[in-house]
Amino acid sequence: MGDAITSAQSNIQALRTQAQDLQLKASKAQEYIDQQQTRRDKLLAERDAYVKQNPSAAVLVTPSVAVEPSAAQEPSGCLFAAKSKTKSSTKTAAPPANAAAHPKLMQLNTQIADCDNLIGVWQKRLQEYTSMAEKLTSDANTLEQRGQTPPTNTQTPTTTTPSAVLRRTDIHAPPQNEVLDQGFTADAIHVRRSDQKITGNTIRDSILDTEYGKAHDLAQQAHRDAIQLIPTDQFAASELENLTISNNTIESTGKLQGIFGSDGVFRNLTIRDNVITTASDHKITLNGLVGTANYIENNRDANGQLLAVQLNPIRLGGNLATGNVWILSVSAADAQQYGYHPIITGADGVQHIHDARSTPQQRDRVNGDVNLTGFPLGEYKQQLRSMTIAALLAQDSTLDATVNAWLVRIVGVLPGSPNIAARIEQTRAAYLAQREVAISALAAHSADLQNFFIQALAKWMAGQSK
Repeated sequence: MGDAITSAQSNIQALRTQAQDLQLKASKAQEYIDQQQTRRDKLLAERDAYVKQNPSAAVLVTPSVAVEPSAAQEPSGCLFAAKSKTKSSTKTAAPPANAAAHPKLMQLNTQIADCDNLIGVWQKRLQEYTSMAEKLTSDANTLEQRGQTPPTNTQTPTTTTPSAVLRRTDIHAPPQNEVLDQGFTADAIHVRRSDQKITGNTIRDSILDTEYGKAHDLAQQAHRDAIQLIPTDQFAASELENLTISNNTIESTGKLQGIFGSDGVFRNLTIRDNVITTASDHKITLNGLVGTANYIENNRDANGQLLAVQLNPIRLGGNLATGNVWILSVSAADAQQYGYHPIITGADGVQHIHDARSTPQQRDRVNGDVNLTGFPLGEYKQQLRSMTIAALLAQDSTLDATVNAWLVRIVGVLPGSPNIAARIEQTRAAYLAQREVAISALAAHSADLQNFFIQALAKWMAGQSK
């Protein structure tokens, strides 16, 4: 009976963990919706201004029409949703006679339609992630209730919902020499601790051929990952280091991403001898790869071709109507530990390495991205553990107005989001009540508020260091 209870408790923990992972995915989907909605509003305003100056072009305007999630066309894989590359199967109508006289307007029509489509795409994913998270939470609650009166048989309760994540290395042992072909809806492996090896595994995206995979169109979901690197407090430049990901085979006919890390700082990585065959643009993509001992060697597709590797800067705080904050370079004191040093590629050369770690980024053209150079990252990480809201407000006289404007802006960019009123109220209440809590501890009260102040501290420190 003790083994049965232990097994049930383990199952409950796994279900709740999977639900949390899906909630994170849902939050990311909502972030992309926000970006596209604000981008569309700006484009609509730009088009209105153009027509006002060129009245004869009014007949060329294509109305902005909401695209139902079920009808939205999936874009090709990308790190942050931007322009859809999906081609319509219908024949394109001939352009109006005077279209050539107004190329700017025709371009705006296309961009607005693209936003409408992408909003539908991400709304569909948001619905799927939210629904699956609610189902997993319900399953966990049911198992917990059953556990109060243990059944006489010892069969472990099961759920028909596929796992969101097959392995989390902070819960399970890092997989080695395993075949992971069970269906997963989000990611196969989450690497969440340093000093780990993920080697010799075969990851097959088998769920795509199932009724569940087809019904949820998982083949076209571009932000599922085979192996994702996720440090604790990922939006606060937390670190993963001394990782080896080698001799793994990743197979998917859909847009499953290969080896992926979007937030955090990664150091001393060895990514070697992996075979990744998917339809995603992102076979190996990492934000925030730092240090002098990173090996990325001999990673190929099934045809033996070297895989493209995309490297981007460190990103801080996510982006909920705030814009992105990128670190393009660090201070001289931090250069050895946090600098963007060359990647060791052995005989492969560097032609396949797309190193944009020091390249200014402009992903959010509405709220605006901030690109920091010479940033004191080591000191910043210490300040995160000691700086409070009250202390930062005392340093920056404009910050309170900025926070309140942001809270108003969230209402405008999250229409229809589930529990949005409660979410904003929680954030507002935490802002007023948790003034003496360190920024690094704010997530316990409001993750949105923590991410805002992760960025606010970085911007203030960058201004102080000039």
